Amino acid sequence: MGSQHTLGMRLFFALILCQWARVSLAEHGTILYSPMSGENQHVFTLTGDQQQDLPAATHIRYLQLSMKLELTKRLSPGARVILEGDEHFTDLNERYTNYKRPQYILAVQVAEEKDVVETINYARSRGIQFAARSGGHSLTTSLRRIKNAIVIDMRRLNQAKYNHQKRQMTVGGGITTGEFANATFANGMEVTVGSCPCTGVLGISLGAGIGRLQGKYGYLNDNMVSARILLANGTIVEASDDINQDLFWALRGAGHNFGIALEATYNVFPQRNGGKHFVIDWEFEVDDADGVLEAVNSISNPMPADIAVFVIGRRRGFNGKPTININLVYSGPEEGAAPFQEPFDKLSPLWKEAKTAAWDALPWATYNGLNNILCTPQGWARFPIKNFYAANVKKYDIPTMHEYLNQWRFMNQKYDGEAMFSFMFESFPQQGVRERADDATAYPWRHGSDHFLMIEAAYKSPVNEDLFDEWLSKQQDAMIATSGYGRLQQYVNYGHGSKDPPEAVYGYEPWRLEKLRRLKQEFDPEGLFNGYQPFAEGLNDE
Repeated sequence: MGSQHTLGMRLFFALILCQWARVSLAEHGTILYSPMSGENQHVFTLTGDQQQDLPAATHIRYLQLSMKLELTKRLSPGARVILEGDEHFTDLNERYTNYKRPQYILAVQVAEEKDVVETINYARSRGIQFAARSGGHSLTTSLRRIKNAIVIDMRRLNQAKYNHQKRQMTVGGGITTGEFANATFANGMEVTVGSCPCTGVLGISLGAGIGRLQGKYGYLNDNMVSARILLANGTIVEASDDINQDLFWALRGAGHNFGIALEATYNVFPQRNGGKHFVIDWEFEVDDADGVLEAVNSISNPMPADIAVFVIGRRRGFNGKPTININLVYSGPEEGAAPFQEPFDKLSPLWKEAKTAAWDALPWATYNGLNNILCTPQGWARFPIKNFYAANVKKYDIPTMHEYLNQWRFMNQKYDGEAMFSFMFESFPQQGVRERADDATAYPWRHGSDHFLMIEAAYKSPVNEDLFDEWLSKQQDAMIATSGYGRLQQYVNYGHGSKDPPEAVYGYEPWRLEKLRRLKQEFDPEGLFNGYQPFAEGLNDE
């Protein structure tokens, strides 16, 4: 009863505002809305004989309430429109990092595809920015350009259907990696997925979809059969090898720039070893890092198709001090992993744990259950501002890593309680990836991403934000300089958004960006999907 009363009061207030607007229009002319203005500027203006600006608080509240009234009429009964400040808005606005994040004033929790279409059509007609959200894990700062916008929560579109005859999974745009893995595993199948279970599958595969099984099956988007994409003009198109082939090429590596993925179909494969993987975790002293990383180099030249290795920094490890956690997963029986354990066992680890885990349970069974923190809003809130940099390297350069790890330890000690510095390095096999031609998809780094290095500063207050950013950027520069590639070659889903030029993300060969920009003009000429790692020319920095 209380919530209904509150809604009634807000609707009453909105009607008063609308009546006031009608009177003002009659006396003064029209109301103009400038959605690209800064968040503290006036964006509503009465025009006519007596032009006047509306107060900032008034224009935002009027915009919110009018949007809610108008959108509610267009959406299905199961959809919800939630204003900033309303109960449950925080749930739909939470994200892994608040660093240079998008700013939303309204959330639409869709119940069916039609709701996504209607929301896009409405936002476009009103000149309001928007972005789709599934897992809330987007890291790029390029989304900072999205302000006073609508966030479209896709989570209810998380259906999964398995076609036994074709060995294909068809999933909705809101499904997460964990849900996708569970549904695939339940049907006795497997495919490459990421290591974080709470990321959105379609958002991941629009970039590439790297993961432990890529040595066998390639990237996740190498296994994409088709996708249904909502374009900026409100139409839904299918893209595959048979229809809209150029768009299908672009979606697999640069897809965030073209539309919202409503549904996708993937080839999946019969589980090997009954879907059981052997998992080993070790922890080592930071001072033993040189030997540890040499051991990783020794087993990754080349990395066998059955092996994947993660290197993770523990601020407080098994001994209560900073440690290095090595996580090795062998996609086979325990005895097959013996040769790959030996180099690490020789280094006298502080701690070791070995176990067998089902493929779909790997995110929870690896690196000491870290995803139990990384995948919860409570975990995100510990240090809500997270600045993230990354680089690809051909192998671990030991002097560079030695210097980085010493500084990582020092920064954690100096800013203990205020900030947390972390890293995760991913070393994956390449056989399945390199079976495809370099130009098979828009992803440009099949021969340029042997190891993915991610570094992060997470903190509670922005007081030292510039200092932390400078430190991270300096570490990234050192990693690039000794990467073995001679330049930044960036996985789009790990892009910083401020420091990586389009060539570093989408390829230095001129034809790649030329083709992407030509397709952009065809499928998104207004640039409504220029939020996530855009490659369009002439964009303002803010």
